[in-house]
This record gives sequence, C-alpha cells and structure tokens, in this order.
Amino acid sequence: MRLVLGVDEAGYGPNLGPLVVAVSAWAVDSRLEVLDGLEPFAPEFQAASWTPRSAFVPFGDSKKIYQSGKGLAGLNFALRFFESIFEVKPSEKRPWFELGQLAQEDLSRVESHPWYRCKNPVKGLGRANQVDWNSEASCRFAREKLLKLGVRLIGFRLRVLDEAYFNECVDRLGNKSDVLGHISLELAWKVLGECMDFHSFKGIEIYCDRQGGRRKYAGLLSQTYERSHRESQVPFCSVVGESPKTSVYSMRHAGIATSIRFQVHGDSLFPPAAASMVAKWARESLMERFNGYWREVVGPGLKPTAGYAVDAARFARDIEPWITKLAIEKNQWWRRK
Repeated sequence: MRLVLGVDEAGYGPNLGPLVVAVSAWAVDSRLEVLDGLEPFAPEFQAASWTPRSAFVPFGDSKKIYQSGKGLAGLNFALRFFESIFEVKPSEKRPWFELGQLAQEDLSRVESHPWYRCKNPVKGLGRANQVDWNSEASCRFAREKLLKLGVRLIGFRLRVLDEAYFNECVDRLGNKSDVLGHISLELAWKVLGECMDFHSFKGIEIYCDRQGGRRKYAGLLSQTYERSHRESQVPFCSVVGESPKTSVYSMRHAGIATSIRFQVHGDSLFPPAAASMVAKWARESLMERFNGYWREVVGPGLKPTAGYAVDAARFARDIEPWITKLAIEKNQWWRRK
C-alpha cells in the first residue's frame, strides 16, 4: 500500500483575504498511476461546474468547478462527498470537513480579526445540507469507482494564513514564494506523520502544484524536514530532475522510499486536485465573512471583492474612511507581496 499526498493552495496572488494551503492524503492499494491524471476517475468524477442535476461528483482544479458569483454549491457537494469517504480516526466523532477541524492550528487566530468572526460561522457541511440529494446516486457510483481504483481518503489538513500572519511570515522568510514553500511542506510532513501513526506503507509519493518560477526545491525539502522532525536525522535528498514544468526528488522517510514531485498544473492530478478544492472552499467561505463584515460597516452599497489586484485597490479605497475611523493598521488587513 502506498501513501499518496497532494498539496495545493488558494489565494496565493491576492492582496486581500487569506492564503489557504491544503494537503490531502490517500492510501492507494493498487497500481493506479497518479500521473495518469483524472482520466481513470471518469465519468463518475469530472472537473466541471456542478448543479444538483449533474450526474457526477466534481473533482479537479477548483478553478474549473468554482465560478465567482455562482456560489459554493459544487465545492460544498465535493466536501460532503469527501466526508462520506473519509476514514476518520476512532477518536474523532464530529464532522471533519469544517474549518474548526481542518484548520485547528489557525482558526482562533484567524477569527481574532473581526472580518473573519461571525455570529453564524460558515461550516463546510452547513450549505451542503441544502443540496438536492437526487445526486446521491452520483455519490454511490463515485464511491464504487474509488473502491475499484483501490483509493481511500485517510487524511486532510489546512493552514490558513490571515493577512497579518501572512505579513509576519513574509518578514521572517523574505518573500511570499518561500512562505508558500515552507508552509506547504511543513504541513505535508505533518500529515504524513499522522497517517503513518495509523497505517503501514511500502512507498510514499507527494505531489505539489508548483507556483511561481522556482525550480529547485532540494534545500527547501531538507529545511522543512529538519523543522518538522527535530529528533530525526535529515535524509539525503536526491535530485531526480529539475525542468521548467517539473521538479522531482527522492529520499527515504523512516526507511521508506519517498518521491516528491512539484509540477506546473499539478492540480490536474487527483491528490492536489482534492487539496485545491478544499483550499478554495475555505478561502471563499472566509471571503464571504470578509465581505459581509465590511458590508455591515460601510453599508449595503459596498461592492464585494475577490481580493485580487485592481479590485482589491478599489475595495481598499471604498473602505478607507472606516479603516481610519476604526484605527486598523494596514498590515492587519492588506497583504504585502
């Protein structure tokens, strides 16, 4: 049995809103090749926009599933499906796919900011309960497909970096590329350790969606491994290949052969695709809180923002008088590059 991890993010580029990093963990009991992409999962799974009448479970690059202004129904449905197949540890009794579980390390800090605090917090399953469950057949067929493929979901974690914490990390590490790299790999090592506490594996594979122009990750892999395994010797990290589109490395973790692959459009592979979807759900859920808070402060005429570039600057101008009145420092709500 192999342990296969997928790493992706949502919100790397914006000035407003959180950066969310997600790691999904899967036990693969077959010869399924991750590099075959999502084709083995079709037609029960599709990387496409979803409605309650769709005869598939949405699965793939979150940008193909979520469309701004059309709500979170597709992502919520996917989370409901993930919850149904998730092999929860015996000690866990509450739903896993909600922010309070997925992002335990960060949620109290994130919600210390008033724009992420709300009287009725958005939970992963809250809106999914409103889904037309005529699609239950789609879920049943999808579960059967995973069974045939020998794929089981055994772990999932998020890191959520609010604006202030993101800026602190940039100050500490130097740039946002290093922030993403360190946060992503440290979370991956954590999830890997959690999975190995409950399962035995003959091989480990980690697939990361690659962002930015970085090609060389060997040093970053060793640094984050050392930070995450302070009582263990850092294994030698061998460079298999570094190219414009992929960077591949190998090492041995706890004596187990481990491969790590960073790939442009890595969310075309199923482990990072799952991470992409849940990260996107978490960011958009928090952006709903963000926009809702400022709409209450400024008034119903305030146009919401997705947090990116030009529109983020427009939104900042719109709320500036209230920011001044509330005496909120800019580094608390505006992300530096």
